[in-house]
Order: sequence, then structure tokens, then C-alpha cells
Amino acid sequence: MNEDNVKETATEEVKEEKVVEEVKEESKPSKKEIKNKLKEENQKLTLEVAELKNQLLRNRADLENFKKHMKEEAIKDRKYASMNLVDAIVTPVDYLLKACEYQSTSQEMNNFLIGFKMIANQIKEVLEGDGLTEISAEIGSEFDPNVHHAVETEKVEGSEPNKILQVLVKGYKYKDRILKPAMVKVSE
Repeated sequence: MNEDNVKETATEEVKEEKVVEEVKEESKPSKKEIKNKLKEENQKLTLEVAELKNQLLRNRADLENFKKHMKEEAIKDRKYASMNLVDAIVTPVDYLLKACEYQSTSQEMNNFLIGFKMIANQIKEVLEGDGLTEISAEIGSEFDPNVHHAVETEKVEGSEPNKILQVLVKGYKYKDRILKPAMVKVSE
């Protein structure tokens, strides 16, 4: 290569470098633009942080509510845990007590009935100790559809309507829940 060619190539390279530097300087943002861009980015991040904090607080509140609900459910489950057992036992005990009302002429049979009645009463006392209560259904009292179940109605002269005429089957509550309503005959 000759000297002129080398000078020309060097001059072209210098010109190209100047053009590249000018383009770089032109595309270089000013301090004000950088500051505005950083401000915008800061605002976006601040909003995002606030949104995430809000979401965190909501999730924490939901979790607390869930814990509270589960605790209440657990208490309720423990409170009524033996309800099914009490329900299953109370009817046979009632039948046993009814059977014990049988009057026999035999002294030996009456002794057995007294023994069975004592056993049935002891079982009933255990159930009552656990929270079983008999629903009040006295003859002549007001019929309450919340605790009584009208199986029959009858028109009786001189009797007010919605009065209990006869208790067919005893009703029971377990703690504050109706286990089975009292089955009654009601006046019209």
C-alpha cells in the first residue's frame, strides 16, 4: 500500500469515529431527562410497593378471619361431639322407661321392672349431665312449632286452639339444639 492510501484510510477512520461520537452524544439523554425518567420509575415502584402492602394486609386479614372461623368450628365440634351418641341412646332409654311402667301381678316381675327403671334413670342422668334436656310439653300448654311437632289435631269443645291435648312422644334438646321435637296432639 502506498502512503496516500494509508493517509486516506486513516482520515476516513477518524471521520467515522467522529460521526460515531456525534451520534452517541446526540442519543445521550440530558440530565433533566434522566431525572424525569428516574422520578417516573420511582413513582411506579412506590405505587407497586403500596399495592403489595395493601394486598399483604388483606391476605393477613383473610388468614386471621380463617383462623378465627376454624377455631369457632373446632369449639362447636367439641361442644356437640357426643350429640349423635346421645340421640341414638335417648330413644331406647325412653322405650325402656315406658316398658318399666308395665304393672304385673307377679312380685318377681315387678322387682325386675324396678331394677330396669333404676338403670334407665341412671343412663338418663348421665345424658342429662352431658347436656340433654327434655322439651316441656305439658297438656294444656301452648303449642310451639319451634320445639313441638303436631302429629294430630282435634277439635275439642271448650278448649282454646293451639293447646297441647296429648304428648305422644317426648322431645329433647341437646345443649341449645333441638335433638328431636316433642310429638303432640293439638287442639284446633
